[in-house]
Amino acid sequence: MTGEPTHRWLVDGFNVLHVGILRGRTRGRWWREDGRAQLLERVQAFDEPGSELWIAFDGPRPVAGDGESEKAADGGFERVGLARVVFAPSADDWLLREVRRAEPGEALTLVTADRKVADRGRHHGARIVAPKAFLALCGPEPATDSGD
Repeated sequence: MTGEPTHRWLVDGFNVLHVGILRGRTRGRWWREDGRAQLLERVQAFDEPGSELWIAFDGPRPVAGDGESEKAADGGFERVGLARVVFAPSADDWLLREVRRAEPGEALTLVTADRKVADRGRHHGARIVAPKAFLALCGPEPATDSGD
């Protein structure tokens, strides 16, 4: 992506992971690092020129030991490839706060299947996209082994 972003995408990380990737299976993996890594790998193929991608996860920031993520100078997010990743006590609250902070007319999309979050985001002017529709913008689903 080059130039100033013209569209901001706010992604409810665990919601998209659960609904769009794990599809309700293997709930024990939902909160683990390998689940987050699976989502972060998938979004690297996100193809929307001029867009800025933010992914919010619930909980504390895990200790980084792999050197693949780069912390922002302000410590507020980590850049993982083309995504900015935020850890917050409540991802829903963080996402909705960002929606409310948006400038009038700012192109903003909220990705979630959580009806309450979607309704509140829509009320404040965000465009709502379902997790599966968002993941379709990230290219085809990778082949997996069925040994969950």
